[in-house]
Amino acid sequence: MDIHDYRLEIDRINLELLELLNKRAGIAFEIGKIKKEMGLPVLDSSREKEVLDKMEECSKGPLAGESVRKIFRTVMEETRKVEK
Repeated sequence: MDIHDYRLEIDRINLELLELLNKRAGIAFEIGKIKKEMGLPVLDSSREKEVLDKMEECSKGPLAGESVRKIFRTVMEETRKVEK
């Protein structure tokens, strides 16, 4: 494979990631409605820590643990905006 092939593969993966992020945001929107009905806050710190710990633990790739945490922290921060 050459650089062009790798870039095409990255482009394909980016589209998959975008689809999954939007799917995740849609689910978060539904969770937000339930939280609102129940009078619960949007941010659940213990749940966020649980997710971050699990993602770091499950990462088997070249990304360092703190990088994985940063990525998912950002995903959750942006998703919370959809929940409100």
